[in-house]
Amino acid sequence: MVKFDITGETFKGFAVSGVEAGVVGFYVDGKPYRPNNQEVRAALPFRYRKAFDRAHGAWWFNGNAAHVALRSARGAHLVTLYANPKK
Repeated sequence: MVKFDITGETFKGFAVSGVEAGVVGFYVDGKPYRPNNQEVRAALPFRYRKAFDRAHGAWWFNGNAAHVALRSARGAHLVTLYANPKK
């Protein structure tokens, strides 16, 4: 089972489980994984949950890290979430 450490710029981090992804994700034993969006949303501070819904849980993967930028309804940057895999 793959776990992810989720961190942000303005809050304490937390851990979530990984779910199998389609094609893009962190590959473990030939299978791609991404953070479980329902667990991420539930663990976020209340003020960021609607912004996470607006982002549609679209994680950007680059190298050994993934991130998603959360923005306000007017497009202002709120926080960037980072996901780092751990086994």
